[in-house]
Amino acid sequence: MLRSAAGALLLLAAAPAGAQAYGEDSALPRIDCDRTCLEGFAKSYVAALAAKDPSRAPFAKDIRFTENSVEMPVGEGLWGTVTKVDPADGMIPADTETANVAWFGHAWENGNLVFLAVRLHVNRAHQIDEAETVISRKTGMPLIFGSGMEPHHPAWTEPLADQTTPRSRLRSIADSYFSTLEYNDGTVFAPFSDQCSRLENGISTTAKTANSNNSASVAEGCENQFKLGIYRINKNLRERRFPLIDTERGIVVATDFMDHANYFDEYKLKDGRTMKTLLKWPNSLDVMEAFKIVDGKILTIEANFDYVPYGMHSPWAEPKQ
Repeated sequence: MLRSAAGALLLLAAAPAGAQAYGEDSALPRIDCDRTCLEGFAKSYVAALAAKDPSRAPFAKDIRFTENSVEMPVGEGLWGTVTKVDPADGMIPADTETANVAWFGHAWENGNLVFLAVRLHVNRAHQIDEAETVISRKTGMPLIFGSGMEPHHPAWTEPLADQTTPRSRLRSIADSYFSTLEYNDGTVFAPFSDQCSRLENGISTTAKTANSNNSASVAEGCENQFKLGIYRINKNLRERRFPLIDTERGIVVATDFMDHANYFDEYKLKDGRTMKTLLKWPNSLDVMEAFKIVDGKILTIEANFDYVPYGMHSPWAEPKQ
């Protein structure tokens, strides 16, 4: 009996240090970096990018960097072609539980406007060891693309009046949006605010403007569009990830791939109107998307995305070796 008890104690002592304690939100150890600290890392990244100089940011030696889900050395991609970044433009959510921070804004690449979404992870040594970026470029292919003049919704910086909504609930609400968007047949799984708005690549796709040539020209409002089945072309929304959940402000930053098989050229909306597909071949979108959730409903959304090869996988879907 004593031998068995001793063995049990040894097993307990050998339990992983990262095991989640009962009642805790996460098994990940918190680092000493509050919201202001994390925002500082996002700003240092943007400043270093603007200078085309990775040495100006506190990168870890084993920094893992991707641009549109392609893994490459930090300093490649946009780092070599950027000509300007608007640091004042950034929308910055932060997750003090997991030490992730994001930056949504725009920059210029050889003088051309691009929309940039960045997700960074800060390690216990106060270094950036992950930098995941999605860049939306105007390349000539049909793609929603704004002018860079649309402001961020003011709600992004506002803390929630009631901060008791658990992380799991915020995540499930964001995921329900993806489930509504996938194979959009008029079924709505997500809870939307009546004032729900959405920016995609810097342009409103839920409210008509003088230059609307997107979903807003068919129907206005988040829920109204989904009830019509506007996005029926979305065959899959796969490899959904939710690396950043800002419980103080009710923000979830998520990534996924949106597959368009395009095995049909046109489809019917729920009101009988006919929609035609823009691209006539299989393609995927690499997406980074932020959701602001207030009182259990999606209030506003910002998404950056660009085309990638059909069926592409994310290097972030598997843990670093």
